[in-house]
Amino acid sequence: MLPLYVHEPYRLVMAGQFMSDETWSHTDRTIYDYELIIGVSGVVFLETDGLMYEVKAGDILFLMPGERHRGYRLSSPGVSFYWFHFHLPETLGSEPLRLVPRYAECSNQSRVHILARQLLHAANGGYRIPRAGDYYLTCLLIELAEQLEHSNELEAMDPRLPQLLEWTRLHALDRDISVERIAAHLGYNRDYLSRMFKQKFGSGLLNYIHHIKLETAKEILADSKLHVKEVAVQVGIADDKQFAKWFKRLSGVTPTAYREAFARTRLNKD
Repeated sequence: MLPLYVHEPYRLVMAGQFMSDETWSHTDRTIYDYELIIGVSGVVFLETDGLMYEVKAGDILFLMPGERHRGYRLSSPGVSFYWFHFHLPETLGSEPLRLVPRYAECSNQSRVHILARQLLHAANGGYRIPRAGDYYLTCLLIELAEQLEHSNELEAMDPRLPQLLEWTRLHALDRDISVERIAAHLGYNRDYLSRMFKQKFGSGLLNYIHHIKLETAKEILADSKLHVKEVAVQVGIADDKQFAKWFKRLSGVTPTAYREAFARTRLNKD
């Protein structure tokens, strides 16, 4: 988190708005200022301190001095964000007034954008008053502290996510597959793993496992003459009655009905 002090202004180093009409990825670098990134459009993909962040429109992310950061994925054309490099006030109080979350979603994006544009105007010499940029920066940080005081900090994505998806895909048909087993194998806390997966993909890890099992079962039913019980075993479900109920709940039809419907569809196409 960023400590918020208000007895003196923060010190603006430089500022700008980045926009790209082409696919783009952030350079690999280390800076020794604080940096505030505010998403305007598209998604900025940044990895820093071993964690992966997706900065979308209205999101903010602070990069700390000395942290190496880089883009880990190409952003689509049209990506844009404000960036502000700064230092803490010259004299710090004993305790900060607030702590601003490192990575969060702003509840009132328009207010943040107004202040960001005013700050850019000041940073580019729009005011003759000395240190106008410092004071506008401090106002922007105060606005973020107010908006984000009771909000939940967004969670960064663990860089082991691709390994998680691949390992789960390879073992999704095992009879003993479970969220607990996946978490234990990859060294995750179970609750953190479930929360991270749902945040990233919009549904739970267990749903992902069921999806793989279901699609595999459909392929076997369509391309083989194996008995339903044998199909169940191949996707890690020992009880054929349980398999039939599970299949119908997820697909809307029984395994036998699916096989017959697929056979009719294929026959009609021929």
